[in-house]
Amino acid sequence: MKFKTLIKLQMLYYALGMIFNFGSMWSIHNGQQQWTPNDPVPASMFMTLYALFLISGFFNKITCYRILMGVAVVLMGYGGVVKHFSLIQETPELYCCMAAMIIGPGINVFGLILNLMGAFGKFRI
Repeated sequence: MKFKTLIKLQMLYYALGMIFNFGSMWSIHNGQQQWTPNDPVPASMFMTLYALFLISGFFNKITCYRILMGVAVVLMGYGGVVKHFSLIQETPELYCCMAAMIIGPGINVFGLILNLMGAFGKFRI
């Protein structure tokens, strides 16, 4: 995959995550349950920090980008994937519906795969 394509897909991941978090915030604002057990406000702040990680990629600072993607893999791998799957097994009632139970972790698995590709340099310049 071309590096520019990878960055674009990572921006798509960012956008999907933010849309999902804003949807969850909207649900809370309307007196309904948040979509997943993850608090959408800190999750949105983390996603914004992640978007800042991508800036190094836009400036072709490949070594810095790969290090930051390694950090993202560790943080997202735990908070966005492992944590979701353990919560689904332990307390599925914390998810507002089956769709949220699939889409929330699914977005993070998508991002984790992209970040692994970035961290391990699985792209062409």
